[in-house]
Amino acid sequence: MMKKVIYVIMLLLMAACDSKLDIVPKGKTVLDNIDDLKLLLNQMYTVDTPLNDLSIICNESYSYYNRVPIILAQNNTLAKAYLAYDESIDRTKLVSQDSRYNQLYSYINYMNVLIDKIDVTEGDETMKMQISAEAHIMRAYFHWLLVNLFASQYNNAETASQEGGIPYVNDLNIQNIKEKQTLGQVYDNILADCADEYIKALPDKHSNIYRGDKAWGNAVRAKVLMQMKRYSDALPYALTSLQYNSTIQDRSTIMTTYDWSLPRVIDDNLVLIAGPLSPYGEALSIETVAKFEPGDYVKDYARYGATKSGDYAWSPIFGLSKSGIDGSLYYVGSSTYINTWGITSDRMYYTAAECYIRIGKYQEGLDLVNKVRKYRIDSTHYTEFKASTEDTAMKLLQKAKWIECIATYENFFDCKRWNTEDNYKTTITRVIPNIGTYSLRPDSPLWIFPFGSDNVSFNPTLTQNY
Repeated sequence: MMKKVIYVIMLLLMAACDSKLDIVPKGKTVLDNIDDLKLLLNQMYTVDTPLNDLSIICNESYSYYNRVPIILAQNNTLAKAYLAYDESIDRTKLVSQDSRYNQLYSYINYMNVLIDKIDVTEGDETMKMQISAEAHIMRAYFHWLLVNLFASQYNNAETASQEGGIPYVNDLNIQNIKEKQTLGQVYDNILADCADEYIKALPDKHSNIYRGDKAWGNAVRAKVLMQMKRYSDALPYALTSLQYNSTIQDRSTIMTTYDWSLPRVIDDNLVLIAGPLSPYGEALSIETVAKFEPGDYVKDYARYGATKSGDYAWSPIFGLSKSGIDGSLYYVGSSTYINTWGITSDRMYYTAAECYIRIGKYQEGLDLVNKVRKYRIDSTHYTEFKASTEDTAMKLLQKAKWIECIATYENFFDCKRWNTEDNYKTTITRVIPNIGTYSLRPDSPLWIFPFGSDNVSFNPTLTQNY
């Protein structure tokens, strides 16, 4: 049975590669029972790190394994475009294929095979409903990641109907080029794929961190609605997700172990979508370093090598030697696997918190932030966040969430969303000592990634969205 599934996956990957993911393969597969189909979901989702670009653009960090002076001395590179906020560099000429684009559409292919085959597959009807629901919601989530990378931020229904999006691939018809839809059409399809009927069909709890359950399904819809700025609609889903999984990593143990041990298999991962060790190799910007609260368990207690006398895991020594910038912190801990592209219950607290704040329940939102912070800040330094205005509450949330979401897509997605709101849009100012100051405006094209030239050549509807 495993050989059959591996064979089908290889065929899908080859077909996806040959078609440059503008179309998906059509044809009979050897998957003929429910156990075979389940194995398509029992896989490790791996997507290339956001540390090469997303984290740099939003000024979370300077680089990933590279020295800043070397990057800035180069001409006409993606790395320089992102670090120096250089909009004059033609990124479309520097990207033949985008690995994340290909990876995510490849996973979407898997979901489409499952959805296509489920009705004619033998097996328990309840299990078939669960698998179909999981495949629909996974398809929604992968498209949601793609549209937030390759298109502009969703602002409102009127503007979204006029702006370019991505192809929404929801069939296996090889005859049709998958045309790029408007931003509004993409979000309509995403919402349809993570509808209540699918969420309700999921199991209450799944023991496999690569499989979706009700905590995951509700979290996906909450994230989608929040990114659409439908905060009151998103809140019930975020809270329901937390009802099914309210786990918070307890980092207080770092004070005695000196190690931030974060394995892949951990209860707060709703679904794990990640790559290598992370944030290993990330060089934080000075502006991000300033956001750490005093008494942060990871920054102030975790050590490289997990010994009290060792260098800090967020190392200023490596920060200077690896990035070339005094004041940068470079992560050298070797037992930390952040869920870079998935969703965790810890971060879902922040989703619910912002939604509360946006509907005028400021302290209810900060109470959720405080629940997480109690496991992030030592008792000597911890004080509860309190606020009676949206502005104060949002500033407290934004600073704490930034540190919570290091090495994930979240800080980039948040900045992109806030940049379309008058109260929260900001010009990022990156001050690199002894080198220069660089600014990124809220409506910069750098917030939108280019489609690869090879992908565009195989799908002429893939006009750039900036």
